[in-house]
Amino acid sequence: MSSIYTPDRVIPTYAAITGVGIALTGLRLWVRTSYVRTKLAADDAAALVAAVFVAGATGLEIANAVIGTAGNDIKSADTERRARAALKINWINPILEPWAFGFIKLSLSLFYRRIFGVWPKFRMVNNASIWLLVAYILSFSLGQLFLCGFNFYLIWVDLDQHSARGHCAQRGHLQFTFAFFSVITDIIVIGLPLVFVGKLQMSARRKWATAGVFTLGFLSTGASIARFVYNAVALKYGWFDFDWQPAPGQPAIPSHIFVVLNPTLLATIEMGLGLWGANLPAIAPLMRSFHPVLFISGLYEKVSSSWTSTASTRKMSDATSSDEGGLRKMSSVSHKL
Repeated sequence: MSSIYTPDRVIPTYAAITGVGIALTGLRLWVRTSYVRTKLAADDAAALVAAVFVAGATGLEIANAVIGTAGNDIKSADTERRARAALKINWINPILEPWAFGFIKLSLSLFYRRIFGVWPKFRMVNNASIWLLVAYILSFSLGQLFLCGFNFYLIWVDLDQHSARGHCAQRGHLQFTFAFFSVITDIIVIGLPLVFVGKLQMSARRKWATAGVFTLGFLSTGASIARFVYNAVALKYGWFDFDWQPAPGQPAIPSHIFVVLNPTLLATIEMGLGLWGANLPAIAPLMRSFHPVLFISGLYEKVSSSWTSTASTRKMSDATSSDEGGLRKMSSVSHKL
């Protein structure tokens, strides 16, 4: 069965989602330094680091789509070059993903700390979540890095990975646990400030608006849950195991979910939307002063003013030319006389 996730479909998706996320990161830094006119804080630095890792991971996936297997499972029909490139990228990207996800969530945790840090209970839970995220980043990135110990080449030396079967840890449990903690950390990091919004000294309307802004962090959680479901089914069938083979009488693709979902695409969407969610609350000061109707009206006035000014300039230029022509005629007549 041919995959629906062809390069001409996934590359624009990768580029668009990640491009918007990087643009929002740049806008965040501009809002902090030029609009609000304050120094960058730890949450801004974390967002910038996250953008770097997201860009790197997405760039590798675009390369996988162009020269590899577009994030799909490697088939015997793939050329050796494409298959080997895919094996390398599919090993490197899970090393980058915990750093991208982790710093996105660290950015949110540190941002909320600036708002709710006055409450000891919030600081206590927030500190625990930050340490959890540090452990999340290190454990899963190092776990993937040393999947085969220091024999990294075993991942790609054989296209059927038979050398990895006896020397490397199985990937299924690692990927399942990583997906599980991705969902859990989403709930902890984004759900925590929602508990404390009610304590803010503001009107009920502003509290609801603030809670709405904070829930933007859940933009990526849908993709995170879908990736968890995929990995749960993959663990059941041993789909990620190096020595996986269909059982007698079992189809080559044991579950329809492996056709419908693509874990690489889900991870890229999760990273990109996560970057959106981490940056949108930080640019709220700019959005509060932005009114679409006033913006369009102001833009119309500028265009109209520019058009009117240009038309007036042309009229004055024509009048000046006419006056100069009349003076030349008068001068010519006076000379004749």
